[in-house]
Amino acid sequence: MSRQWNRNIKLMERSKKVRSQEAHERLHSFMPGLNLAPRMSMYRSFIFPEAELSEDRVVLDSRESHHLVRVFRARAGEAVELLDGRGNRYLGALSAVDSRAAVVDIKEVRSVPPLATGVTLLQSLPKGKAMDLILRIATEIGVSTVAPVFTARGEVQLKGDRMENKLEKWRLTMVESCKQCGLPFLPELSAPLLLDDYLRTKTLSPGEIRLVASLEKGARPLIDAFESDESPAQVTVAVGPEGDFSHSEYEALRSNGFQPVRLGANVLRAETAAAYILSVVDQRLRGHPSN
Repeated sequence: MSRQWNRNIKLMERSKKVRSQEAHERLHSFMPGLNLAPRMSMYRSFIFPEAELSEDRVVLDSRESHHLVRVFRARAGEAVELLDGRGNRYLGALSAVDSRAAVVDIKEVRSVPPLATGVTLLQSLPKGKAMDLILRIATEIGVSTVAPVFTARGEVQLKGDRMENKLEKWRLTMVESCKQCGLPFLPELSAPLLLDDYLRTKTLSPGEIRLVASLEKGARPLIDAFESDESPAQVTVAVGPEGDFSHSEYEALRSNGFQPVRLGANVLRAETAAAYILSVVDQRLRGHPSN
């Protein structure tokens, strides 16, 4: 069953280019007066550390080469956009169709500056596959760092090889989000720590705003946390697990500069809370002249 499902997914991916080209041709046949240039398909790949990058070409690693050549069936001469996760876009064309070491000749490099204010998501590890969704959301919104933490009510334990495998899987999830959305920056993903250990090693920095999504009484509306007209140097937001932070964890967060904020009137799932608070913070920061 899983083998057939994977085959269907690959067929769907390969058909995207065909369907898009057919739609373009149908539009031209219905409205022949339009001056429509032939549509060029743009493939997108990621430059992993294993890739070979020189001034005028990139040799992709075996994983990206296989995906570009075998899955998408890219042909020589077709346009490819390469992302390095550090703000650079390499625009070029596939010159060597090799499923183990595809070569892209670089024609142009475009660089995007990062936001002046970095955003860190301090996320209590949720159960199941919710973390995958949270990482995709955080990547798409544009956070700079994701810091997973173990909390009292998180009920998630990761150690040794299991932790390393999970981190690798999560990083690939974030890379896929970058590729799908054409995002120039890949967030840093740190290894999970106990919440107390994180707070002990990450002290409040000058100009930083720290917020924690809170269900406790007295938490003020999220939008009120940005009363100053000055853009903060750094924003760190903390989101708890399904069972919320414990009372002692809230006390520890407050003692380390986290302001309790309310996310609307309803109780939200962990992944919804992360999307909510990151979206509001992003909107607030991007509306500031310094960003």
